[in-house]
Amino acid sequence: MKDNKIFKVAETACIGSFGALLFMLIHMPLPWLLGSLTAVVVWRKLTKRPLYWPTGFRHTAIIFLGAMLGTSFTAGTVKEMALQFPFMASTTMITVLFCLALAFYTVKHIRMDLASSIFGSVPGGMSQVVVMSEETKEVDTTTVVLMQTIRSLSVIFFVPFLTIHGIGGEVRPSAAPEVNAADSGTWMQYAVFAAIALSAAWGGKRIRLPAGFLTGPLIAVALSVSLGLHAPHVPSYLIVIAQVFLGIHIGRQFNPQLEGDMKKLSIYTVVNSLLLVLFSLLLAYLLSRWTPMDFTTAFLSAAPGGIAEMGVTASAVHANLSMVTGYQLFRIFFIMFAVLPLAQWWVRKRKKLTKSA
Repeated sequence: MKDNKIFKVAETACIGSFGALLFMLIHMPLPWLLGSLTAVVVWRKLTKRPLYWPTGFRHTAIIFLGAMLGTSFTAGTVKEMALQFPFMASTTMITVLFCLALAFYTVKHIRMDLASSIFGSVPGGMSQVVVMSEETKEVDTTTVVLMQTIRSLSVIFFVPFLTIHGIGGEVRPSAAPEVNAADSGTWMQYAVFAAIALSAAWGGKRIRLPAGFLTGPLIAVALSVSLGLHAPHVPSYLIVIAQVFLGIHIGRQFNPQLEGDMKKLSIYTVVNSLLLVLFSLLLAYLLSRWTPMDFTTAFLSAAPGGIAEMGVTASAVHANLSMVTGYQLFRIFFIMFAVLPLAQWWVRKRKKLTKSA
């Protein structure tokens, strides 16, 4: 049994690595992340073979990416983000309202309950949304998983493609330091940052921080750097490995075997995701006019993607990484601590009113 798992892990790693290399050779955006993701989905669709990928690999990649994003913060960028707070809050709330409008629109055209549509449309961290949907009996978790997975995959493809092959050419040099531009550090510095990241990941999970394995190291490392601790150079090969690991994990979350109403729901979800990306472009235009951010940084800040995925894209096009991370971090916290608890309360209250009527 153990040998079979090892074989499946090796098979999965080979498939993901092949897809990443293929995407690199044909010059696709974010080849290591999107290539591995695509290869896993296509392989499962064509062969119907189950693939295995240990959860620890995903956690390792997430912790590393969180720490990498945290190194982009300085005392100066933290002050800059504080000045951006009104724009962060307004952008997040407007995006959530737009997603709720899409949820109501979907319900009118597909046979499904409104509660599941709302949870499936919220642009938060997929795993956290799914967990909260499981805690809400009135919500169909299967539908939520499908909608969140398709939305995440769609955004992960749309946004990097638009950024790198569309608007990325006009990026101005960022005032924020690049993640890989830091000086090489000693083994002691690497050990210190590794200890900070691992401890913060454990702590983030213990206190149930949203996306704790990512946000815990991100916040801890950002605070350390802001207080003056020197961030060592991040080897590029580690960033590549982390992206491949994450791409394989995301690819395994998607079930390519869809039937009946699920296919129709999938089409609506893809269309809604595209509309959401276009809406983010509008918000980005306004942010670039009203704030010092360039258009690309504003787009990646407003885009409804994950912190890790948008952070990797921002690094690839030399956008302001700390600003993108700050906006994405604010949105996921706002959705996890305000939007989803409010949605849970509304769903339960609505059910009580329906029963008493």
